[in-house]
Amino acid sequence: MKCLVAAFIAALLSTVGASAQPFPGDPGLGVERGMQQANNSGQVGTVTLFAREPNARVVVELHGTPEGRTQSVRIYRGPSCDELAAAPAYRLADMKHGLSVSLVTAPESKLLSGNYNAVVLSSNAPGAKPAACGHLYAS
Repeated sequence: MKCLVAAFIAALLSTVGASAQPFPGDPGLGVERGMQQANNSGQVGTVTLFAREPNARVVVELHGTPEGRTQSVRIYRGPSCDELAAAPAYRLADMKHGLSVSLVTAPESKLLSGNYNAVVLSSNAPGAKPAACGHLYAS
């Protein structure tokens, strides 16, 4: 009898887990791309895009960021980090403590078209140089 009850409880628990709904507004796993250092900054990390139709949530995480410094984060058009447009296509939330989280008014598919790059600048002052860059592309 104990085996039957234990089997019933195990089956019930596995059914409950399988039918659980995701948290409302959960963006899912997202698409993650690497961010490489630029100008010998030592800053590396990831940029992750989450579909939030018709927009995209963009999360940039970097290691090696300067303590206490706020850095600008932008998305530029261009085929690679070496060929960026003169002006940013999208301005993201400033990076603080190695993290920037933004909602971009563009679908995830557009940002992953291979025509965009996420760029973290060395500061939020005019004339700041890129400190890290990640090319956005679909798999």
